[in-house]
Order: sequence, then structure tokens, then C-alpha cells
Amino acid sequence: MGIFDKLKDVNEMRKQAKAMEALLAQEQITGQSAGGKIKITIDGNQTVLSVEVDPAVAGDKGEVARNIRAALEDLFKRHKKVLQSKFGNILSQ
Repeated sequence: MGIFDKLKDVNEMRKQAKAMEALLAQEQITGQSAGGKIKITIDGNQTVLSVEVDPAVAGDKGEVARNIRAALEDLFKRHKKVLQSKFGNILSQ
């Protein structure tokens, strides 16, 4: 394989990566803590789109922190499922 063939492969991989990025940008994933006190929404590229805080927990820093942690854990689980459903065959290779 010559250098020009390798460059073509690199360019093809870049195109595929851009296409995957565009596809993921269309996804919206929301994770939430128990009771929905904190909700965090990202796109498939992990760009944070919104953070919602229930006014009932806004004054208690400890509860806010616990709920943010729970919402993030839920969010990352959901994000992983989206990735597996979209690209499972690619990721399993």
C-alpha cells in the first residue's frame, strides 16, 4: 500500500468520523436523579444542552450535589446505550 492509498484511507476515516459526529449531534439524552429533582440533557457528542434544578432542592448544597451525581450517572448509562444502539457493530470489532 503506497502513501497515496494511506492518505485516501485517512481522508475516508475523517469523512466517516464527521458523519458519525453529525448523526450523534441529532440525539438528545436526558439523565435525571431520583424523583427528577435534577435533569441534565446532552447531545450525542456530550455537549450539555440544559440543566434543570427543582426549586425544592436549590437551597440544600448537599442534596443538589447528590442529585447531580445521580443524574450524571443516569445520563452516562443512557448515553452508552445510545452509542451501542447506533454503533454497536462498529464498537464491538
